[in-house]
Amino acid sequence: MVLPEIASDTDASNSSTLPSDCVRHPLSRFKMPERSLAKEEAHQIIKEELKLDGNPTLYAGSFVTTARMEHECDDLIMDSLNKNCVDVDEYPATAELQNRCINMIARL
Repeated sequence: MVLPEIASDTDASNSSTLPSDCVRHPLSRFKMPERSLAKEEAHQIIKEELKLDGNPTLYAGSFVTTARMEHECDDLIMDSLNKNCVDVDEYPATAELQNRCINMIARL
């Protein structure tokens, strides 16, 4: 979500809403911390925040109602995660595949 204005350091909603056992030091929600976090700590913080989202597999109004994805789909996603899909000059095959997919969907 794009913020309509920059939050100040004194903003009450600025501090983390996570349980104290998830973080060792108070964290700002809108700026980089002065100290680095352990990778496990950063992982836990993000997982806890994402738990606030709804579960799409339980939401009947969502088009994402499948409980799992085929192994081949997972494999393709993992193979593509490290690509910058916006950089079409560096990844022309990915851009071409994306364009073909968009055209197929547009013709449904």
